[in-house]
Amino acid sequence: MAQPWPQPLMQSFISANQPQFATDESAFYGPYTRLLYHLFGVLGPYEISPRYHIPDTTRDAIDVVALFTVELDKHPVFFIGVKPTASFNLDSKRKQADDQMRDRFRDIRHTLITPRLPAVSAFGTRLCFYEYTVATNALVPAAIPADPLFLNDVAPADRWDRDLLEADGAARFRQLIDSVLEMCQAHEQ
Repeated sequence: MAQPWPQPLMQSFISANQPQFATDESAFYGPYTRLLYHLFGVLGPYEISPRYHIPDTTRDAIDVVALFTVELDKHPVFFIGVKPTASFNLDSKRKQADDQMRDRFRDIRHTLITPRLPAVSAFGTRLCFYEYTVATNALVPAAIPADPLFLNDVAPADRWDRDLLEADGAARFRQLIDSVLEMCQAHEQ
């Protein structure tokens, strides 16, 4: 079976996905940067802007937020939040990732130049797809409120249902990026 990405990209992700890097917040920063430049180009109108936020609270001090935002004329058109692979099995880390994605949408929704803003939350190569629609102010997937009495999973693992290195995950990611490029081209006309 053919690989879903060119060999150098595959090798970057495979190298980052080794057990010794499972808790390393930065292991996937390089591979995702390469992937975004591969899909959006280096010489075109798009800029890839990494943003890092270290939480103020000591409790979350090791939870660095890494977001890679693709911008057109300094306006966000896509972003991806990257977390280490080992965090995925913890309900609290998935909740944090989901909260961080939703906070980012809240912060940038008023700066959009496209009718939709897609985004991805990644734990290693496991992906959850988000999309904000300007006209309706809707964000999917819908937030799951915490139950006041029972511990419920507010960011279920099955939302991260695609793997970037598998054919269906790569196809879904490419489809999403193609839709971003189409929206941007329509905006520029």
